[in-house]
Amino acid sequence: MTCAGNIWSKFKWDILCLIILLVTSPLFFYNLGQSSLVNWDEAWYGDIARNILKRGDLWNLFWNGKAYIDHPPMGFWLTALTFQIFGISEFWARFPQATAGLAAIIALYLLGKELFNRVVGFSSALALISSFWFLYRARSGNLDISLTLFFILSIFLAIKASKDKKFLLLFSISLAFLFLSKTLVPLTIIPALLIIFWGTLKFKWKELILPVIFFLVLVGSWLISQVINNPGFFQTYIRIGFPEAQIKSSYIENLKLFKEYLHSGVGKWFWPGIFSAALSLILRQKSFLILSVFVLTFSLPFAFSHKGQIWHLIPLHPFLILSFFGFLYTISFKFVRNTKITAILVISVCVYFSFIQIRQAWYQFIDIPAYISDEAILAKEAGKYSEDLYIDGADFTPTAVFYSGKNVSKVWRDGLGELFDNEKKFVLITYLWRLDNSGIPKEKYRIIKTDRDKILIIKI
Repeated sequence: MTCAGNIWSKFKWDILCLIILLVTSPLFFYNLGQSSLVNWDEAWYGDIARNILKRGDLWNLFWNGKAYIDHPPMGFWLTALTFQIFGISEFWARFPQATAGLAAIIALYLLGKELFNRVVGFSSALALISSFWFLYRARSGNLDISLTLFFILSIFLAIKASKDKKFLLLFSISLAFLFLSKTLVPLTIIPALLIIFWGTLKFKWKELILPVIFFLVLVGSWLISQVINNPGFFQTYIRIGFPEAQIKSSYIENLKLFKEYLHSGVGKWFWPGIFSAALSLILRQKSFLILSVFVLTFSLPFAFSHKGQIWHLIPLHPFLILSFFGFLYTISFKFVRNTKITAILVISVCVYFSFIQIRQAWYQFIDIPAYISDEAILAKEAGKYSEDLYIDGADFTPTAVFYSGKNVSKVWRDGLGELFDNEKKFVLITYLWRLDNSGIPKEKYRIIKTDRDKILIIKI
């Protein structure tokens, strides 16, 4: 038998599962770049990534002329790399997270197969695609999906490393990338890792040296650069990672909000996932314990803060879904005692509910008309002028910065009069009624471009 024949014989079911999952890629990439970047985070993060290329500094991030320390650099590195290779556009700003989404479903398949079997892995991966907010954010230029990918990958590689030492280095790199993806939240993986490694292979110190060095160099280099260049770094790290957390908090209200967000985000998989994460513990299997502990430790901080957002909960989606399909398969097999019938049952449940949610997502935010914001159109035009750019009214600074390629200043409240009293020329995105209400004579400006209710003017 040829080498190709051996590979096919050994991995044919894995290959078929992966091909089926890859067929879903249009859900991630179709119409990805047709609309302008959304103000705040998309345009904000896109410009931070562009500044990495401009400044050539991987560790210290900048936006609108100031240091940016809200999040670590991993997600911005991915976008900057894409910009460097393919150019800067809406499609390429979103491409890294869409690719991370596709990689996450493959990683979840591998994790499900490692913890349970191929059927559970495949069903979980397909169901994750149907999770509303997972798919929605995979089609945006944010940080949540690459974070989710590294959560899945780190737990998968930890399990592999607990059985085979040669995976230790890959695990340490994935874990470093996880800690470089967002503030504070990666710490929630630690209890699950302790369970994975407890009572497994005994590692010698020399086997840990290289993995530890890789982790410390990657994460430590970023931490040291932040501490040196930004004195308030640790306070910001805690504030962003654990916003307005209080011991004396309204736990019930916080958990109600948590439940509402998680239910809306994951859709029909919410109650099956929650019940499975709890009830599966009675089976006393390590596979379920790993998943349930992660769900608990990730969820617990949200009881102490009312500032959690629906996208913060996306890393829970794959683990809830995997808990459900692992539990469904295990319980079903106990009753029918037939692997084929159990597989058909589990996959049927997956396909039925996934189809309903994917169809809904397709019409809600995938196959929709293009939308180019007036802020993007006017800011792009403003970028053709050498004068400083100001914006007035609502705060769309990130959009103005990204599309103009300039540093942007915001005019607050009644500041138009003071701005026009200055002899310096400038360009300004505002409203005609705002100029009239502020008593700005028409002789002092020229309208360059209008779009919807906004205008771009230059002071003359």
